[in-house]
Amino acid sequence: MTLFLVVLALLSGLVLFQGHVSIDNIMFKAFNITEPGPILLLVALLQVWSYPMHDPVMMDRGFLADRETTRKSFIHAGWISVICIIIFGSFGIIAGAQAASGESMNEALLRLLGDNAMLLFNITLIISAMSTLDSTLSSSSKLVAVDMKLMPASRFNGRVTMAVFMLLGLLCVFLGNKDLFSAVAVSGTASMYLAPVIFFCLWGKQDQVPVWSYVSTFILAIAGAALYFVESAGHTQLLGDAHKYTKLLFISATVLIGGCLLFWLGILSNRKTQPLPSSA
Repeated sequence: MTLFLVVLALLSGLVLFQGHVSIDNIMFKAFNITEPGPILLLVALLQVWSYPMHDPVMMDRGFLADRETTRKSFIHAGWISVICIIIFGSFGIIAGAQAASGESMNEALLRLLGDNAMLLFNITLIISAMSTLDSTLSSSSKLVAVDMKLMPASRFNGRVTMAVFMLLGLLCVFLGNKDLFSAVAVSGTASMYLAPVIFFCLWGKQDQVPVWSYVSTFILAIAGAALYFVESAGHTQLLGDAHKYTKLLFISATVLIGGCLLFWLGILSNRKTQPLPSSA
């Protein structure tokens, strides 16, 4: 994390020094709710409740310390992440403002910033990818050996599990989908089965949710994630020819509303089946 922040600070300094940061560049395009960017913002507002709950770094490693230290670390990680996201997003906005017709973001940044700045830009991406891979692979081995107990917990079995998951992830590259965001969108949609757990069980203190509500919500979220994957990769067009981010918004809203409805119905059915207290 420290290395990432240092490299990002150097990159930001180069961008500022070269004079590319200006109000005109940042505000070159009017805000339109139908554009992909604002739509993704709405998706984030739907998935933000559940996404942190499935994040391996936060949930598998975040509770190594005491409760108060963990709470403070989550708070500080939140505002640091927001700043990093805004800075990274600003690079894309600057590239979009200065890009020539048909020019990609990387090509525009290379022309604007030069080789040294692009080297730093790629280093930050590599560091971020390494962190994601590390947390994902370690969590996959923990899931198989410790949580599901499909094999004895050993260093060798953990490495084998990591290798298998890496190969499965590599297969997705050959299925026609090479978009890095798709991985985040698919996992974010799948994790939305946790949102009703947060709303009803953690915040609402409901402990009478039947198992079928959990299972149905999980199946709904996995189905939504699978649907977005095949739609974004162009394998199907079940949701029409709308932009893939618009499809993601529709799927996310359906999963969230459907999951909450399943939990509500489950709690309601449990209340009706509970025996009435006997009178004295």
